[in-house]
Amino acid sequence: MSNVAVASAEASLRGMQIREELDTEPWLLARPRPMLLLSYALVGAALVGAAVAIKPLYGLGLFLVMTLGIVVTARPVLGAYFLAVIVPITSGFQKGFPIHGVNLSEALIGEIGILLLVVAPRRPEARWRLFDWTFLAFCTGWLLLGVLDAFQLHTPLNTSTLDPLIGPFQFLLLYRALAVTLRRNSERTMAITCLLLGTVPVDILVYLQQTGSHSVNRLISRMTGGGIFETHAYAYFARATGPFPLWTPLAGYLLVILLVGFSCLLFRVDLPISRRVVSLILLAATVSLILSAEISAISGAIGGAVLLGIWAGRQKQMLRWLLTAVVIGTIFGGSYFAKRLGTEYVTVAGSSRNPLIPQTIYYRWQVWTGQYFPAIDKRPLTGWGEYLPPIITWPYTESQYVTMLMEGGVPLLLLFGGEMLALFSESRRQAGRTDLVDSTAPAALGNAVAAVVVVLAAMDAIYPYVTSGGLPEPLFVAAGVAAASVCWGRPLKSSGLATHLATGGEVEAAPADA
Repeated sequence: MSNVAVASAEASLRGMQIREELDTEPWLLARPRPMLLLSYALVGAALVGAAVAIKPLYGLGLFLVMTLGIVVTARPVLGAYFLAVIVPITSGFQKGFPIHGVNLSEALIGEIGILLLVVAPRRPEARWRLFDWTFLAFCTGWLLLGVLDAFQLHTPLNTSTLDPLIGPFQFLLLYRALAVTLRRNSERTMAITCLLLGTVPVDILVYLQQTGSHSVNRLISRMTGGGIFETHAYAYFARATGPFPLWTPLAGYLLVILLVGFSCLLFRVDLPISRRVVSLILLAATVSLILSAEISAISGAIGGAVLLGIWAGRQKQMLRWLLTAVVIGTIFGGSYFAKRLGTEYVTVAGSSRNPLIPQTIYYRWQVWTGQYFPAIDKRPLTGWGEYLPPIITWPYTESQYVTMLMEGGVPLLLLFGGEMLALFSESRRQAGRTDLVDSTAPAALGNAVAAVVVVLAAMDAIYPYVTSGGLPEPLFVAAGVAAASVCWGRPLKSSGLATHLATGGEVEAAPADA
């Protein structure tokens, strides 16, 4: 490569860096905005004063919300980190904890996500792609079909019925907010680190549960609103729930964390924390997943890890790791799993169940064939929305696919399938990008998200993982960071400086008359 070409490529690269610096300058600090800040302070003071007059706690909450808005507007990347670390671990909180009348994770996505999208500079790199449009189509279809069902079935449209209809939009907002905000590689790796470190308090809570402390269980019940601790099933076999109302959402959350962290190790992503720390985080999360005793998620984690090993071209190493994991799991969790399997294959006198069929699967089949399938057959094209027909006495669908058919019929199920296929296709495309200066992050996150989609195809048959708190939040955090890695990753130029440096060359000074 000639010196002139190298100098030209270097100038082009420096120009891209300068534009990146300008684009990442916070909107609030890009130029003086004294009148805006003064107006915000005056209006905020009035609102906080009015809230304090009603209840001091409301005033404090409003003050924190307004402060968070200023911080996020001034430093958008802090908002992205906050979403990555807080939203997944609070997604199981009930509405009203810790703020009366507010769902914490949804409120954070609403405030921070909207602010991040508003202050983000408009650039063609962040344009909507096929997955984004299919995601929007699914959310819109869920809403419109639900409203249509409400009119046809004369169901009142109020806050309680509209809230679940607009719920899927929170995941789209979370995904897009991260995709347009994390513009530097250091920011993206920090967001991944935040997601992984968020498991630490979850693991601690899981381990505290195993002590049998009633105060811990009361705290979890207060946080999540779940009543699982009062059931006979929990009294017989105390499975871990963490900060979720049930063990299944906990297992879904840990599944995503394990596959994301494992993929980062496989593809050697340079995170702010060491590989040893990542390994310890994954070990703790694995123990928590075992304590949840959720067989579908454990099987999904194993299958997803094997798939990641195949995509990374490390099949032999994966076989050694898998055998090691089986040995360790047998040593430390053998008796625990034996008890879990005992609950699945227990026989009851007079039961017609085949002893080879797990009792939870058998019970689900009885509920589907006796209640949900007849209801779906009556309204296959529109579903029932938020209305529950009289034929249904068990209000839990126990399946993602049955949920879709009940909410919006076959059209909504097709939209959901299109969304998942588009997510898989987009994630694998991101993972295959080798034309970036740093291709490790999109390779790791793209493959991890694609692996989650693959194992979910089977797991969703027996639990609505994607529309329950726990799994979708970390999944779309990972998808958002993967999208940002491709949107804002600096591309290699075939005749540019990066290619020259990749071959071990050094940049020479261009002649003065060049």
